[in-house]
Parts: sequence; C-alpha cells; structure tokens
Amino acid sequence: MAVRTGDAPCRYHAVAPDVAFAPLLRRRQERLLDDRAAVARLAEAYRAASALRGSGDLLEVLRGADAVAQRVDWLQRGARQEVAGFVKQPTVAVPAEENAAEFASLKAGVRFRVLYDRDVVETDGPGLMLREFLAAGEEARVSPTPLPLKMIVADREHALLPLLGEDGRATGEPVAVVVRAGALLDALLALFERIWATAVPLSLDGPDPAADGGRPSAEDRFLLSLVVSGLTDQAVATQLGSSVRTVQRRLRDLIALAGVETRLQLVWQAAKRGWV
Repeated sequence: MAVRTGDAPCRYHAVAPDVAFAPLLRRRQERLLDDRAAVARLAEAYRAASALRGSGDLLEVLRGADAVAQRVDWLQRGARQEVAGFVKQPTVAVPAEENAAEFASLKAGVRFRVLYDRDVVETDGPGLMLREFLAAGEEARVSPTPLPLKMIVADREHALLPLLGEDGRATGEPVAVVVRAGALLDALLALFERIWATAVPLSLDGPDPAADGGRPSAEDRFLLSLVVSGLTDQAVATQLGSSVRTVQRRLRDLIALAGVETRLQLVWQAAKRGWV
C-alpha cells in the first residue's frame, strides 16, 4: 500500500488502492472459482451415486433431539432455493424462538413456504412467532384441514419427517426419518402442493397507496388473514397479543370500512378487494 523513495531521510508514498489490492483480489477470486468447481464436481458425483442407491440408502433414521435439531438446522441453512414445510403439534426438537436458521436463509434469499395446522396457530399463540417470520419474508398459509404429518423439505431433494405416536404425540426419544430424492419424496411434495393450493394465506402486507378508497392497515390485514383461516376470536387475540374485546372492536371497524354488515360479508369483501 506504500512504496519507499530514495530520498534522505527515507519517505513513503501511498499506492493507488486499485493497484495495491488488485493482485490479492485476483488470487482470492481464483481460489473461489476453484472451490466452486470442486463443489460442482462433488455435487455431480453425489447425484450419480444417488441414482444407484438402493431403498436402504433413500431413508435415514435420526434418534435424539440433538440429532433432529442439527439436521433441521442443516437443511435450512444449506438450502439454495426453497424450504417447504408442515408445522403442527407437538414441537419435537426446534421451537420457533430457536429457529435462527430460517431467518438467516430468508435473508440470503431462500424462499420459505410454510403450512401451519390450525390447531398450532390457535394454541401456540405468540410463541409461534408468525409475525416475525412473515416480516422476514416467509410465505405462510393455514391449512383448512388437519395436517397429516410434520415435515420440512429442502430444495426438493431432502425431507425430514418426525415420527409421532398413534395419537399424534411424540413418544419417548425424538425420532425422525430423512427421505432423499425418489418416488416417496415426490409423493410428499405432491401432498404439500395440493394442500398449499387450498390453504388460506397469512399476510402482513401494508396498504397500497395507489388503491382507491380506504384500506386496512398492515396489522388489520394480519388480523383478517387469521379470521379468514378460521381461528376463534380468542385465538386471534392471542396471536395479536391483545384482548378479545379489542379484536371484536377492530372487526367492527373493518366491517364499517368494507361497507358491509356481517363478518361473512367482510370475509368476502376482504378476498374480493385483495386485503388477504
């Protein structure tokens, strides 16, 4: 970054930054290109080996909360394009408040599509952190019917399914199955897409300034999306951290804003006007 002159006493002159750092940047860029090429070769070898796998290689069993939590973290942080999932009770290994991996991947541009069971939205309340995940970019919907299983799928290549007892509860030590690319994973993805298409979107979008007429605030649109998903007033109040009376008052205000008289008409108008 500096060169010495032949003057006496000795003096130094600064070198232009683009000249000083160019060789270093070139070397780092060359190493990065070499690393990317190595990863591409490994990925190709992995895909070739996957094609030759037997049925025993397509499934992997994980035992213990730590092993399940580590794999969930790895799937989310390692995703390049999309993570899809079913969220239902009970929590097996990774509570919402400990799921830092999703926030990191959302920030990196990975798409998250998450289907929530209505029961988990009604009972988990603020602990579900719906608003935080939605604000970070998660696409969330509430299933109109009970979800059949818990699941997370990364890049349509790996799925993790916690194994629950017959009553839908975790029994003893947490156990999960990892499903790799194949017919079973294709079936799980088809199931996800089918339920996703009929589920109710949750929204935190703000009002559109260009729209004609009044529109609800971002908070009221979130309230509306919870109501449309079929939650009770108590469950909506729990998610919003408010009282039932406050929820009912805000719904009356929204009914007036939409120019209708009943909740059913409000839901219809909300869908028609793009409020949810």
